[in-house]
Amino acid sequence: MPNSILVVEDSEDTQEFFKATLEAEGFNVLEARDGHQALELLRRRSDLVLIMLDLSMPGMTGLEFLEAMEKQNLGQGIPVMVVSAASNMSSLPLPSNVIDTLKKPFFYPELVYKIRKVHGLTPDTQPRP
Repeated sequence: MPNSILVVEDSEDTQEFFKATLEAEGFNVLEARDGHQALELLRRRSDLVLIMLDLSMPGMTGLEFLEAMEKQNLGQGIPVMVVSAASNMSSLPLPSNVIDTLKKPFFYPELVYKIRKVHGLTPDTQPRP
């Protein structure tokens, strides 16, 4: 089974786009509609190679999710790519596990390029401990 990418996104349309795109690239995709669901998945899964995280979500923002990950010692070593329409991403206090940002809207090739070429992730990348 290929390694998994966790997509944390409250928009159903965007979730569907990520799922179709990433599965076409050979990845297994797990979906969480908010930070609370994502934290629960992190407690149960060890095969994640990337978390794609929206910043603006109801209930728990992406930044609150990142803080909760750290406080609860979850997802150690799993890189995070922030995907957001926020115009101020470069000035946000993002933790060191955030390896990249991607501004919405974006094109499919840009997403695939960043995951595969910039960060070297493939479906058979060794998951982090």
